[in-house]
Amino acid sequence: MSEQSNKPTPAPKQDVKPQKSDLDFVADTKAAFLENRSPYASILLFVIVGIISAFTFWASKSSIDEVTRGQGKVVPSSYLQVVQSLEGGILSELKVAEGDIVEKGQSLLKIDSTAFTAAMSESSAQRDNLMASIARLEAEAAAQETIEFPQHIAEHRQDLVQSESKLFQSRRENLKSSVEHLTKSLEFKRKELDMTRPLAAKGIVSQVELLRLESVVNDTESELARIQSEYTKEVLTSRNDAKGKLEQVLQNIIAFEDKIRRTNIQSPVTGTINKVNFKTLGGVIRSGEPIIEIVPNESDLIVEANVAPKDIGFIHPGQEATVKLTAYDFSIYGGLKGVVEHISADTLTDERGDSFYTIRVRTSERTLSTSEQSLKIIPGMQVEVDILTGEKTILDYIFKPLLRAKMNALTER
Repeated sequence: MSEQSNKPTPAPKQDVKPQKSDLDFVADTKAAFLENRSPYASILLFVIVGIISAFTFWASKSSIDEVTRGQGKVVPSSYLQVVQSLEGGILSELKVAEGDIVEKGQSLLKIDSTAFTAAMSESSAQRDNLMASIARLEAEAAAQETIEFPQHIAEHRQDLVQSESKLFQSRRENLKSSVEHLTKSLEFKRKELDMTRPLAAKGIVSQVELLRLESVVNDTESELARIQSEYTKEVLTSRNDAKGKLEQVLQNIIAFEDKIRRTNIQSPVTGTINKVNFKTLGGVIRSGEPIIEIVPNESDLIVEANVAPKDIGFIHPGQEATVKLTAYDFSIYGGLKGVVEHISADTLTDERGDSFYTIRVRTSERTLSTSEQSLKIIPGMQVEVDILTGEKTILDYIFKPLLRAKMNALTER
C-alpha cells in the first residue's frame, strides 16, 4: 500500500511543441510548417474530408431522372370536320364566325328552304287527298253507309270530308239507281216468262217467244251481276292505285322533310370554328361544297413532337411524358401529364435538312388549371415534351464526362 501511494502521478498530456534542437534535424520548409502549425488546421481538414465523403455517399445514392426532350405542337385528337350541304342552295342566315366555340348539334347556318317547303306542302296536300279517297273507297267496297275518315283529315280538312262524302253519296245513288232499274225490269220479265210458259205448253204461244223471254231474263240477270261486279272491281282497283300513290307520296314527304331539316346546318361535333368559306347572305352554295371547318374539342389532347435520332433509342410507347406549353409559364401553371402513344417508323426531314423522328403523346386533360383560372389549350400551340427514359445517380452524372473522355483519350490517328 505504501509503495503504491508513493509512486509519482503522471503529468497531464500536453501538446508538445517541437524544440529548437529537434528542428535542426528536419528540412527548413517543414521546420517552418511545424513551428507555425495551428491546431485548427487539423480540424478544418477533417471537416473538409467529412463533407467530401458525405457528398460522395449522397451522390452515389441519390438519383435523378433521365429526360429526352422534343419540340412540337398540339394537334386535334380527331380529324378536322368539314361541314357541307348535300343539296346546296341560297345562304339565308349565318350564325357563327371564325374562332367561335360551338356545341354538337348547334345551328351554324341556314339555307333558304322555300322550294323544299313548297314541294312539301304540295306533297302533303296529295297525301290528304289520297287518304280521303282511300277512306271513301274502303267504305264503298264494304258497302258502308258512312265514311270513316282519318282523324287529322276529319279535324283539319273539312273540305275533303265534304267533297268525298258528296262523291260517295253520288256514286251510291248511281249504283242504287242502276240496280233498282234492272231489278224492276228483271221482275217484270220473270213474271212475263212465268205467264208465257203455260201458254207455250198449250200451244197458244210459240216456243220461239218462250225462248226469247228466257233469253231476256238471263241477259237482265247477267247485266245486274255485271254492274255490281264491275262496280266492286272498279272500287278495289281505284283503292289499290290510291294506296300505291299514297306510298310514293309518303316517301316524297319523308325526303322533303329531310331536305328541309338539312337546310338548318348543325355542327357535327363540339369544337372551334376554324374557317368559314361562305359569308355573303344570298350567296349560292353548291351541293357538296365545303362551307365551314371545325376543329373538334375532345376530352384529351394529342401532341406531336420531333425527337433527334440519337435520343429515339430510349423511347417506346407507354412511357410517361410531361407536356410544357410555351404559351404558359411552366413554373406557374405546370404542364400536362401524358403517355407516349406512337413513334414514327422512320425519320422525317424538314426544309432545313434536319432529320427527326415524330412521336405522338396523348394527354388525359386539355386545360391547365390553377386555383384562380383554367387555361384552354387549342390545336397549334407550341409545346416542349419531356419524356422520362430512365434514372441515374448524381455521381454517375458527374463522372459521365470523365468516363467519356477516358474512353476517347489517345485513340485519335
